[in-house]
Amino acid sequence: MTPALASLVVLGVTLLLYITEWIPLGVTAVGACVAMALLGVVEFPVAFSGFASDVVFLVGGMVVVGAALVESGASQLLGEALLKRAGASERSLLWVAILVAGVLSAFLNNTTVTAMFIPVIMGMTASSGGRIRPGNVLMLIAFATSAGGMMTLVGSTPPLIVQGVLERSGFRPFGFFEFAWVGAPVLLILLVYSLLFGYPVTQRVMARRQPGIAAAWIAGNGATLPPRNKRKIVITSGVMLLCVGLFASGTIPVGLTAMLGAVLVIATGCISDVAAYRRMDWNTVFVLAGSMGIAAALDKSGGGRLLADLVLQSLGPSVSPFTVLAAVSGLGLVLTQVTSNTAVTAMLAPIALFLSQQMGVSPYPMMMALAATCAAGFATPVATPPNTLVLTAGYRFTDYLVVGGLLTAISYGVVILLVPLIWPF
Repeated sequence: MTPALASLVVLGVTLLLYITEWIPLGVTAVGACVAMALLGVVEFPVAFSGFASDVVFLVGGMVVVGAALVESGASQLLGEALLKRAGASERSLLWVAILVAGVLSAFLNNTTVTAMFIPVIMGMTASSGGRIRPGNVLMLIAFATSAGGMMTLVGSTPPLIVQGVLERSGFRPFGFFEFAWVGAPVLLILLVYSLLFGYPVTQRVMARRQPGIAAAWIAGNGATLPPRNKRKIVITSGVMLLCVGLFASGTIPVGLTAMLGAVLVIATGCISDVAAYRRMDWNTVFVLAGSMGIAAALDKSGGGRLLADLVLQSLGPSVSPFTVLAAVSGLGLVLTQVTSNTAVTAMLAPIALFLSQQMGVSPYPMMMALAATCAAGFATPVATPPNTLVLTAGYRFTDYLVVGGLLTAISYGVVILLVPLIWPF
């Protein structure tokens, strides 16, 4: 068996394991790298080259900084203060919450932001005398964290994965805020959609399921947030601002910036090393590093080019780059609704890259569209971790489709029309 064919066999098994999740995603990704090396597709250093990537260190560092912001109480303090200014009206609360959650998710893990908002909203519900009901707002807030995560490199996993694949293949990486050209419009569309359509529909869907939900949640979880420490709030906020400034300026590599931030928050006692290890999203780290190793093996062995040729031949000789972009990102959008968007992006990113190379076009529109559509998981509770977290408000599976199905279709249309205008083929 040639190295190219062997790499495709490994890729096929990896895709099956990604979709079924019979074993953890991180184990699948690392296992694929092991298989590539054992089968002689590439040498060991190539198969595991992703673990030395700047993007992997970016993930690790920003997870620690984000965890320090949560543990110090800085992120909760900001969210609570802004939400209280919205007053007791659900509509006013909703638009402020969407904007705050979206902006916070651009710099913090969107799952963390959603988890932070749940007790805040539940607490406001308990003291509102029935004026605020969690089921009317939490789903839309979860959607906002996914949309906000599209605005920067660290907001969600799909941008990180396509960044890593690009970087490993020798292409210029996307800028830290470059994703905002797509993410910001989607977030604004989400805001308008939520106020005009999503909120009224959610009210009708949840009308008979609201009573007692907030009280039951508070009884089981407690309504109080972690204690706040003023010194740690000041330090962690300062470190976050420093990181954002360095990201924007490009003075030093993004991975080095993130690790600098992680060292500062641990060295100053804002978070312990044990807590940093515990809060680390190891699954994302391994999937990200592993996907880069898989991409490297496909590239070096010729398997990626072979796969791209087969796909293009099946589509026909006159297929346009836009059609391929729409097809790949559309496939990502559909698969994201039923399985992890991390797995879907890791599965499709190398294929999208090789397709663009074989067509002789820029890889940037393909990769940006894929990342954006894989982040747009609004139609099911399993599409993203934020969607799953807010099930505590009493939602059913079909509620997500009713409220978020149209939003998913709108987001897809916006992405495939906007991306080629900003990143030409």
